[in-house]
Amino acid sequence: METLAIQGEIEILTVESGDAYAAALRRNSDLSVLPAKYVVYPAVYEDISSIIAFALTQSPPLEIAVKGGGAHSSTWASSNGGIVIDLGKLKKVTLFEDGQYITVQGGALWGDVYEVTAREHVDVVGSPLWFVGVGGFTLGGGYGPLSGQYGLAIDNMISATVVLADGRIVKTNREEEPDLFWAIRGGGGQFGIVVDITFKVHSAVGPIGCGIISYPGSELDQLLKIIGVCDWNRIMTPQERFTMSFSRPAPHFKPSIVILPTILHDQDGSKSREVLRPFREGSANPSFYNIGQVPNMLAVSHSADVALSTAPRSLVIRGTLFSDFFPELLLTVWEKWVEFTEGNEDVRASTVLWDLTHPRSITGVSSADTALPVRSPHYWMAVQGRSTTAISIKTAQEFATSVVSFVRSKNTELSGKDLGWFLNLTQGDESAEDVFGTNLPRLSKLKAKYDPKKVWSKGLVIDPAELT
Repeated sequence: METLAIQGEIEILTVESGDAYAAALRRNSDLSVLPAKYVVYPAVYEDISSIIAFALTQSPPLEIAVKGGGAHSSTWASSNGGIVIDLGKLKKVTLFEDGQYITVQGGALWGDVYEVTAREHVDVVGSPLWFVGVGGFTLGGGYGPLSGQYGLAIDNMISATVVLADGRIVKTNREEEPDLFWAIRGGGGQFGIVVDITFKVHSAVGPIGCGIISYPGSELDQLLKIIGVCDWNRIMTPQERFTMSFSRPAPHFKPSIVILPTILHDQDGSKSREVLRPFREGSANPSFYNIGQVPNMLAVSHSADVALSTAPRSLVIRGTLFSDFFPELLLTVWEKWVEFTEGNEDVRASTVLWDLTHPRSITGVSSADTALPVRSPHYWMAVQGRSTTAISIKTAQEFATSVVSFVRSKNTELSGKDLGWFLNLTQGDESAEDVFGTNLPRLSKLKAKYDPKKVWSKGLVIDPAELT
């Protein structure tokens, strides 16, 4: 382990550190890995200030990347020749004595949070997957299984602690540094390193109905009639949601539609049976139906573990927002996806995801109240481009880009609203205006206030106002 002129007891890894260095570079997607010059593990918040000072005083200054969970499929949490600040030692989760709030450090994964909430029989708005980092998920908006009832993760933030580009450590909330608090709720990691967040806590939502409903591709027309024409997405309550995927499950690898529901407060399974009746006994005939109950979000967050354990690790994810389950939109994407994955085993594991979460709580917040600009009724979709060979990586990336571009364009045509891009599902080559919309001018001014030299240059970069 190399010794650097950084104040504090900080673990530092370089290529000479061997296996430990290689492990430190690992990310959820192999396409996210870059060879950092240094990977550093701060033990206390003040260590980060020292690391920033060291990086900026090098000649030339070192690029700084910040790793929380490392689940994003971009290279935002990695650096080619720079310094990665890995928050992995800062992952404490503390539930307040009154049970009303919970403080989570920036290196925690949602699995760390759900361990605590499961034990204490409470819940919080978080990711559906345990391995996703709390910080990145939240700062980009944070759509989760509880969002229909309680809004986005950013809507449940009470306060945060942030290390700024100049090394200062500040507390931010609606009263202290309110501009910073506004910016980090939907503006991403462009304003500092968020080392802890305090969230609202909610009563436990378990037992939770979940599982798998699978259909052959020939049933997509009927499914869309159930969702749209039969108004399932209008009569559903905020306690019900699902993710629908276009995928080719083993062992037959035939084009299939898989629905993964999440039904909150499903005490004895009767709620799931009633809510999902149209998908079980309606005009669409499932080839597989297996719905049961799990006790809490910790169990839900591990439900995809088996499937993900065999998924190709070369992964790119792009996504966008859409206004409704327009048959013309989804049927065209289905055709594109089937054609792309047909006869090409290298990219056969690529999927398209469509989320249906009740929008009431999400739309109950003004577009000006946080940096996230889209608060009209909407859902999100994502393309997961997976490849098993190096030669197919570019093909998967191009497919993901073309499909989400089509969805954005077609949705604009059908709805009359251009919803732009959703930060958490971007790759960083999109325009800031398309991501932040009418909130960009304010964000640019705040970038000039908190990071005028663009120390935070990873991710969807916002230019300081004086440079635009």
